[in-house]
Amino acid sequence: MRILFLSAELNRMPRLGISSLAACLSADGHEVRHAVAARLGEKRLRDLMRTFKPDIVGYSIMTYDYESHVALNRELKKEFRFRAVFGGIHPTFLPEMIEDDPECDAICIGEGEWALAEFCRRIQEGGAYWQTPNFWVRHDGVIHRNPLRPLATSLDVFPVPDHRVLYEGDPYLARLGWKIFMASRGCPHACSYCFNAQWNRIYRGCRPVVRHRAPHAVIDEICAVKERYPLRAVGFCDDDFALKPEGWMEAFCSEYRDRVGLPFGCTCRPEHVTDELIGLLKATGLCAMWIAVECADERVANEVLRRNLKNEQILKATEVAKKHGIRLFLFNLVGIPVENSFETDLKTLDFNVAVRPTYSLATLLYPWPGTSIHDYAVEHGFLSPGERLSPSVRRFSVFSFRSPAEKRKIENLHKLFDFFVRFPWLRKHCEAICSLPLSWIYLAVYLVWQAYVMAVKQWPPRASLPVRSIREHLTNARLMLRLFRTP
Repeated sequence: MRILFLSAELNRMPRLGISSLAACLSADGHEVRHAVAARLGEKRLRDLMRTFKPDIVGYSIMTYDYESHVALNRELKKEFRFRAVFGGIHPTFLPEMIEDDPECDAICIGEGEWALAEFCRRIQEGGAYWQTPNFWVRHDGVIHRNPLRPLATSLDVFPVPDHRVLYEGDPYLARLGWKIFMASRGCPHACSYCFNAQWNRIYRGCRPVVRHRAPHAVIDEICAVKERYPLRAVGFCDDDFALKPEGWMEAFCSEYRDRVGLPFGCTCRPEHVTDELIGLLKATGLCAMWIAVECADERVANEVLRRNLKNEQILKATEVAKKHGIRLFLFNLVGIPVENSFETDLKTLDFNVAVRPTYSLATLLYPWPGTSIHDYAVEHGFLSPGERLSPSVRRFSVFSFRSPAEKRKIENLHKLFDFFVRFPWLRKHCEAICSLPLSWIYLAVYLVWQAYVMAVKQWPPRASLPVRSIREHLTNARLMLRLFRTP
């Protein structure tokens, strides 16, 4: 069979799930490709559909890009014959989307590797594909809702992810000097805004919650990419790279130094950051660390966001990173659905100013359907019950705050957050600057600044290749700005 994974929008970060799904499908002999509609344009996308003639078009989607993918699928269905299969976070938590969209043929819920492979196998063999576990399938006018299969107990049962499919589908990602990998899946924490809490609920009883790949398997994957594509730095996007079983980190570091030998970055929960661990990782090549602050108002962080952390723990982790000369990147949430939200955001800003990280990334909090923060926002009047949420999480907040003026300040702070951290003397003018009706100008500045940070600040110079990398990121920023202007 011919299977096309199609992304409607640009992705600055590769959707690694596609590479893992592609590997499983290729192992069964299927021909798999990936494409990004926003890069191809209408004519080249239709040329691809005519020449490749996919039997299945797969969409891996989040809530914020749900509408763009549904619209794209609807347009393609007018001209081409294929089965449309949606998977990812949004269909997993809202599989009812199949009931609202007659052009959606199937929904894959949860972990998709073996499920999608079985779905395709049943179609190819003429079997009852509509009874595939993990799938909701429209067949003969009836929607069949099948139960979940258990999670794979080990990630090493899956083939090595096929990055070739991702990079051939988006050469922009292939040309970048840094690439992203995952060494584990899952998170044991229950933050109210994170999909992991809901994921753990639907897989209640499946253990372990966090699954790790063998160190040698991770390094085999990195080496395979290194042989074929430019690779001068490695990023691990595990929910918490520091959370590994006993002996894993020592085995990984030893083999990584010998076989890869490149600078790398990773994410860490503050309470798992120790001087001993970071010293070991630094000697292996650790050059960048991403730590989630999210909210520096401890009451809001722990009662509303359910972070179960103290600022003291976060501060201690940042001090350890700085002691070892690690480039420090802080994740922050703004626009939290609480009274005096802007003032809460200013506390987070002041915490970042005090830490002075390499970069402070602010994200507008988005209440993913199925998460407890969504229910909290409805209960406290920031969302209307049953309200259809805008997908434009990267442009503006979906919440109803006290006034349009407060909402504007929050959305502008989101775009300018790192500037106030970089230039603390601007802090006293923060409220006045964020009150100005300059949202689109601030968005353009934000995207260009992010392009600069990702190209130059995130990695050592030899990993960034600044001139070419800046050009690549600026091109992407221009395309994303054009995309964000679309209603």
